[in-house]
Amino acid sequence: MNYLIKNFMGLIWALSALMGCKSQQDALPPPSTEGLNIFACKINGKSWIANGRSNDQGPSGKPVEIEFRKVSADTFYLMIHTHADTKDRVQITLPGGVIGENTLTDRYGAPFGIYYDNQFRIFNSMRNNPGSVRITRLDTVNQVISGTFAFDAQYIVDKSIIKITEGRFDIDIRSLQKGL
Repeated sequence: MNYLIKNFMGLIWALSALMGCKSQQDALPPPSTEGLNIFACKINGKSWIANGRSNDQGPSGKPVEIEFRKVSADTFYLMIHTHADTKDRVQITLPGGVIGENTLTDRYGAPFGIYYDNQFRIFNSMRNNPGSVRITRLDTVNQVISGTFAFDAQYIVDKSIIKITEGRFDIDIRSLQKGL
């Protein structure tokens, strides 16, 4: 009888330990500002990390592509386009970006976010429920840009919405972009 109780208690302990631990797949890398070339977020609550894309005609693509240039003393143009092996993508574009808060809408010439699903449908950030990108570090000497983001994106055809939350990026511009 003592043997059964010990085994039962061991089973209960193992199950509670498993239920209390978060899966490594659910974990996002922590926000950072050191140029670690990460881009990650949750898409409808599921962790998503830019890790390259599968390409049936050749090698995998880069996980993160970036275009950056200063527009004025206080503003910059930033486009980050990402790829994952799940064949979906996230893009953030700030035509007149600033350090701090940038509001994402659906207007041409304004900051926006896009989610491309693995069925080639495009979901755009929305004017009536704007998202945001917060630039937490812009170091033009060391070529590092970091920030956080969140936005809802809507598919124009059926009005379905994808929720992008807990986004973070930390990019060494020099390593991903040629010629500044």
